[in-house]
Amino acid sequence: MAKIGLNNFRYARLTEASDGTPSYDGAKKPAKAISCSVSITNNEATLYADDTIAESDTSFQSGSVTMGIDDEDTETMATLLGHDVDESGEMVRNANDTAPYVGLGRVIVKMVGGVYKYKVEFLYKVKFAEPSQDDNTKGESLEFATSELEGTVSTLANGNWSKTKTFDSKEDAIEYLESLMAVAPTPATNHTVTNNLTNCTNSNEATEVEDGASYSATITADENYTLGAVTVTMGGVDVSSTAVDGGVISIASVTGDIVVTASATAN
Repeated sequence: MAKIGLNNFRYARLTEASDGTPSYDGAKKPAKAISCSVSITNNEATLYADDTIAESDTSFQSGSVTMGIDDEDTETMATLLGHDVDESGEMVRNANDTAPYVGLGRVIVKMVGGVYKYKVEFLYKVKFAEPSQDDNTKGESLEFATSELEGTVSTLANGNWSKTKTFDSKEDAIEYLESLMAVAPTPATNHTVTNNLTNCTNSNEATEVEDGASYSATITADENYTLGAVTVTMGGVDVSSTAVDGGVISIASVTGDIVVTASATAN
């Protein structure tokens, strides 16, 4: 196996749950990749007993990453370093700005047995530091200068700090990398259904309805009883005039808690 290329950096802001579960705000692409160096520091502890090594620990302690890119675009720098950008595109650096934790990934091109492979390397939790600025005038010969950002690699609360997977195609590798930082779907909102019924029953036994879903039911009087008026409120608003026809309830899109009230009198 030989590494022969580097491409497609991706990053996204990290939000970490108390149990270490990460979520991100969607993969973003910085400028083109020039280089990437990840340096890992491991714990080093050894216990000797009876003149031999009884226990040793070489687990992950911390790490650093240096990302080389071909341009310091404003959006990338602002996001990674915690700066503000106004409507005109002006980025202001403030001493009180705090860089957020981000997820950072890349695609490494390999040659294995004469076949190209594409390896995704992903760091769960990275915080970048403000880079130094080093600029030079153009001399007799043109030299390109690129930018480097240095960050600290940390573990999540659950101990995870990195993951990797290799693919046969570059497209599959990029799709996987971006999926690691995809925005999690918003959990569906459920609304409660409350029945205040006297001497009658509701054909729909559901106690909850998903937001935006439909709701239908039929209110039926008990034997030897006659059904009176049926009223329905949704989100505290009486919707009986549009949702009720006799004892039949039909709501096309539920937007709030439902309360069904009905009673039947003896014949």
